[in-house]
Amino acid sequence: MANSKRVTINPTVEVHHVLSIHDYTASEISAAWYNEHEMDKIAQRCFKILSKVQSVKSNSGQKYNIRGLESHTTLGSISKQNNRSAAYEVVFDEQQRQYENEESDVQAISDAYQRTTSSSQIWAQVVGRRDEKAVEAYLYEEEEEETTVFLATPAELKVTDSKILSPVRIRRRLSGNTDALSPMPRAA
Repeated sequence: MANSKRVTINPTVEVHHVLSIHDYTASEISAAWYNEHEMDKIAQRCFKILSKVQSVKSNSGQKYNIRGLESHTTLGSISKQNNRSAAYEVVFDEQQRQYENEESDVQAISDAYQRTTSSSQIWAQVVGRRDEKAVEAYLYEEEEEETTVFLATPAELKVTDSKILSPVRIRRRLSGNTDALSPMPRAA
């Protein structure tokens, strides 16, 4: 049997009730979402980082984290456009071939597209794995900090929201980078 695909539905359904935005107070909306001014500041910061990365100054040994901004660099933008153009071209060529031969094979179109974009897919998976490892390393580091908390003396501990946190962990949370690079709701 050729590559058969199917969809199954999980018989167990979980319902999570979510408030409508109309059920939020103004202060809850303000705390949950970025406003236009905050989004402008984030965009300006991203443009500033990109400008520094692409300028001669970036060769001074200073490193910038451009994770998520790669496609906005000159090279990244060219690469993205070339990849899209190549994908369009193979799809249109396959459609034209099928039209001329009076065929209709959506799988052939899909296969042509997949062959052309496979390197982008592979690269996305590599970057995703790298991000996953970075998050795991960060979480592992936090677990070590939490373990250290339990070894501390009672005078060094502080109780917050039924969790025991060390003063070091509290400072880390407050001084952490709170900027985001996308217009998404803030974490609660």
